[in-house]
Amino acid sequence: MSPLLVKAKSGSTIVEVTPASAGWTHVGFAAHRLQAGEHISLETGSRELCLVVLTGTVTVQAGDHVWEGIGKRASVFEDVSPYAVYVPLET
Repeated sequence: MSPLLVKAKSGSTIVEVTPASAGWTHVGFAAHRLQAGEHISLETGSRELCLVVLTGTVTVQAGDHVWEGIGKRASVFEDVSPYAVYVPLET
């Protein structure tokens, strides 16, 4: 198997790796850059999601549940672990 090399893009979607594009069976990955007040909508479909907030603070809505103020890092280089939210499939 050859190594996977994916370069970052400019814009709001920095990188997106799907199981099909990587030759994997289960795991995919995407990184999104959002400005203050911007939002993104994702459908889980038949996959679970783990949203990891690398910097800043976000509000996450999954179905009827809303979590506000998730995250607190100003930089990925801070000595603080990132916050994460698990979203089940079909959400």
